[in-house]
This record gives sequence, structure tokens and C-alpha cells, in this order.
Amino acid sequence: MDAHRERRLFARWSVATFVFTLVWVGCSSGGPAGGSRAPVCGGAGQACCAANACNGGGCCVGGVCRAAGTACMGGVGATGTCTSGSCQNAAGVACGALGQTCCGGNGTGVAMCTASGVSCSMGSCAACGASTQGCCGGGGADSCFGGLSCQNASGDAGGAPACAPCGALGQGCCARAACNGGLGCADPPGNAPRTCQDCGGLGATCCVGAVCQAGGTCRGAVGGVGGTCDPCGGGGQMCCGNGCNDGFTCDNAAAGATPTCVACGGLSQRCCGGATCNSGLACGGGAGGAPRTCAPCGGAGQGCCPAPGGNNGPTCNPGFSCVANNGASTCEPCGATGQRCCGAGTIATRTCSPGLTCNAGTAVCQ
Repeated sequence: MDAHRERRLFARWSVATFVFTLVWVGCSSGGPAGGSRAPVCGGAGQACCAANACNGGGCCVGGVCRAAGTACMGGVGATGTCTSGSCQNAAGVACGALGQTCCGGNGTGVAMCTASGVSCSMGSCAACGASTQGCCGGGGADSCFGGLSCQNASGDAGGAPACAPCGALGQGCCARAACNGGLGCADPPGNAPRTCQDCGGLGATCCVGAVCQAGGTCRGAVGGVGGTCDPCGGGGQMCCGNGCNDGFTCDNAAAGATPTCVACGGLSQRCCGGATCNSGLACGGGAGGAPRTCAPCGGAGQGCCPAPGGNNGPTCNPGFSCVANNGASTCEPCGATGQRCCGAGTIATRTCSPGLTCNAGTAVCQ
């Protein structure tokens, strides 16, 4: 695979990772930069977990997990087969695990490590992510293992970042501004670090910075101080930082109106995040600025259904085939005499009703 194509693949994987994270990040805790649920991670093709961790000895390549025993390719100089978090560099030498050289670099891509809990330091992969160790991944939200966050050692902007306990009263906030139950992640002005404090509960005063605990949004704060945390995220409640609980989506309503959470995913309801609907329904419409809604799919003349479980698709009910026409995809009858052959693969793999064959030249059953 040439370097140009590898860079294109890496870019696509990076975008996919970004979108995936947006879809899975949960409802905000209310104020600016409020806390939220961690995204699903660690599986093959998913974002890497905290401290670059991947399940089952997988390799974290370009922020995406590659399963053990599969190719490490990622456009960053990591090649070969993933083995216990280790890959190979352009010279075929093992790289990316603790004590090994970093993958990439030297003109072959960004120098990086691929195993869990290691980061590239002066050309070698050193331990990171545990308490008092350096932060993995340059201090991002998931730079440390669970229960730790990347903090400035001296408590100010001049300290060297290191992983330290987080989430308890008076400690730094954990990834995505999360704290232990009953605490909110205060956001003081200036360069002061964010810490977990006894504030921001439902019905209580907002934390400084107009922040509430999960499930609340701050109303009435002035200059980031004061205000009350009201419930958000549920049906008929205000949106949490423009997000809602599972099964609801944020309706921005008319200008000047308060955005509220409305049910989504069901028949004739608004589409949920990521343009998703319940099984047997597909997200469509949206012309003229109208909200997109969920409608039946898979039957004659209906839209094609999204593929279940991320498999190849879209799909239709048996006896119908998904056909693209003028930018829209609909389910059309297939398999009978004079109808198109069923399936979307090569003509040789398409099928017809018993006793009929698919004409290789016309893709019509005869």
C-alpha cells in the first residue's frame, strides 16, 4: 500500500473515530464543558480507551483499536501484525510496546506507541497513565487510567502534567468533567484547575462557571456565579448542553423558545442522534427545513432500512431490493419473472425465485 493511500485511510479512520465519539458521548451536565458519559471504546474499529487501551491485547493505531492478530496499518509508520499491543516499523522491527522503539517518526509518520499505558518519549515507549506517571496522548481527556486525570503537578499552568487521583471532594475533575456522585466539577475563572466540589445538584446552587451535575442545567447564573440547577435531558425537560437522555432528542423550537427534549426513534417521531430510528424504521424527510422523522422502511416503495449491527447495507424485506434513484434509495420488487435480480453484489451473486435465473447481461430474472 503506497504512502498516499495510507494517509487517505488514516484520515477516514480519524473522521470515523470523531463521529463515533460524538454519537456516543452522553448528555452534558449542564454548564459549559459539563460532564458526560464516556464513549464506548476498546473494541476493534472503536476509539481507544483511557491511556490508549484496547481490548484483548489490541493495538491503538491513530486513535483506533486494531484487534490482536490483524494488520497495524494506519498511515503512521505502524505496520505488521498486532501482537500484544506491539506493531512493526517500516524496517520490520517490533515497535510500540513498553521498552520498544516508537512506531513512525523519521519521515514515516507521527512517532507513537501502540500498546496500552505507554507513550513515546525520546524515541522509546515509556510507561504512562498510572498515578504519578506522565499522561498518555498529550494530556487529552483519556490520558490516564480510570480514577485518574491528567493534572499539572504543581497545580498551575507551569507544572509538568502527570496522572493524579480525581473525582473526590477537592480533587481534580476526571475525564469529561466527571466527579463522584453528589459532586459537581467547578470551573473557576482564569487558569485555576477545575475541581470536584459540593455544588451543582438538582435544585441547588450551580457550581462556579454555571456548571451542574449530570442531569441538570444551570439557569439564572450571572457571570458564571449563582443560578439554580434545573432537571434536563428527560422528556419535556430542557436539553442538557443541547443533548438529551437516550430515547430523546433536543428540539431547538422557535427562535427565543427554550430547547426541550422530545421522544425520538419511534414511528413519526423525530430521528434520534446520528439520524437513527428504531428497528424497522428509517430516518427521512427534512425538506424545507422540517425536522427529519422516522418512517416505515423495507417494503414496496418504502425507503431502504439501515443495515443492522453495522453490516453491509442498506437492506429491504425479502422479495425486495434496495435501488438508488435520483438520490433516493427505495425498496423495489425483485426475483420474479421480468423483475430485477435480488441482491446488491456482482450479478453472478444475485438471486431469483426458484426456477428462474439472473441474466448476466440484463440483471433481470428469466
